[in-house]
Amino acid sequence: MNSTTYRQLRDRFKTTLQDNELVVLMSGTGIRKSADAQYPFHANRNFVYLTGIEEPEAILMMNTKTDEEILFLRDIDPFMEKWVGRFMTKEQAQEISGIEDVRYFVDFEEYFEKNIEQVDTIGLDLDHDSPSDLFYGSGVNMQEELEGFPVYDVFPKLVECRTVKHEDEIEAIKHAAVVTNTAIENMLKEMKPNGNEQDMAARFLYEGQKRNGSLMFDTIVAGGANATVLHYIENNQKLQDGDLVLVDLGICVNHYGADISRTFPINGQFTQRQKEVYSEVLNTFKYINDSVKPGISILELNNLAKVSLGEACIRLGLIDDIKDVDQYYYHSIGHSLGLDTHDVWLDREAPLVPGNVITNEPGLYIAEEGIGVRLETDLLVTKDGNDDLAPQILIEINDIEKLLYSMNNQ
Repeated sequence: MNSTTYRQLRDRFKTTLQDNELVVLMSGTGIRKSADAQYPFHANRNFVYLTGIEEPEAILMMNTKTDEEILFLRDIDPFMEKWVGRFMTKEQAQEISGIEDVRYFVDFEEYFEKNIEQVDTIGLDLDHDSPSDLFYGSGVNMQEELEGFPVYDVFPKLVECRTVKHEDEIEAIKHAAVVTNTAIENMLKEMKPNGNEQDMAARFLYEGQKRNGSLMFDTIVAGGANATVLHYIENNQKLQDGDLVLVDLGICVNHYGADISRTFPINGQFTQRQKEVYSEVLNTFKYINDSVKPGISILELNNLAKVSLGEACIRLGLIDDIKDVDQYYYHSIGHSLGLDTHDVWLDREAPLVPGNVITNEPGLYIAEEGIGVRLETDLLVTKDGNDDLAPQILIEINDIEKLLYSMNNQ
């Protein structure tokens, strides 16, 4: 992603705005973790989408009356820089975002008061992920500043833009998938009977960070029955000989990441029963991959998956009636992907259009047998169907066993 891309994304967003409008987006503020620490800062994703900037307490103003784009940064504090590191400069922000008019916050009030009464409406991104922090940034209480003015929420317009990915966003996700694949293959070197889930999780993080990445979300490394808990993140149990281990993970690079699930035999060989379950999930995975195209919705895809997995459960001897599939498949077939793992989306009933990126992640979770299998990839919807953005990540049983055999006999 570069400054030209962010200019194009802002231009796309501007086409949804009114002619005489002032739009305000804030990066947000840090969140306190304990008495003397904060959680790592992550700027509001809509703010990042339009600027590429991760600096706290920054404000973007877009004035459609004057066609101005102005980015306000927190005032540089040399004393605080000695404690927390360098603040972003105007020049750095210009290079990243492509916004020419970058100012420090000391100039904010003058600009705001001069322009607030000259426009018909105020578009504000009501940060739906951080409701307690809705109106605050750089010490300003935007709720008080805008009291009495015609304010509306621009969030739905940003969702409309973000759901159709720019070609550079797609390339960023594909790159993240490449890094994720490398991290997975190196992580598998830590997978062995009597090892620990945390060994695999730690190696995955290490390999991602070596390549300038970070975790897209909390890594799941779930051995045996732990795999039947969808969001198991403790990652601290022994890897048992003969069990499967389900991994759900992704590396984020330059704001965009992959979301991948795979299931591996800990000792390198699937048992016959594990192969049966795995093969049924893989069949549904391929069926849904073939079904993703413009016009179909995520809800419709999930209904197709439920029928496919329900029939699989009958063949596996788990249920007698397809309506009981919820006992073994209890999540949706997928979600949108982008700046967030569960990226913004209009409606699960909305038809897919070219440029959407969604996941395909069928699974079966058989607690009584200690077996959980989930397979997941990231799909770009195209005019003719879809493209798999992570085709290099092994998924066939023979390919997985061959890779693990070579690793175990080096």
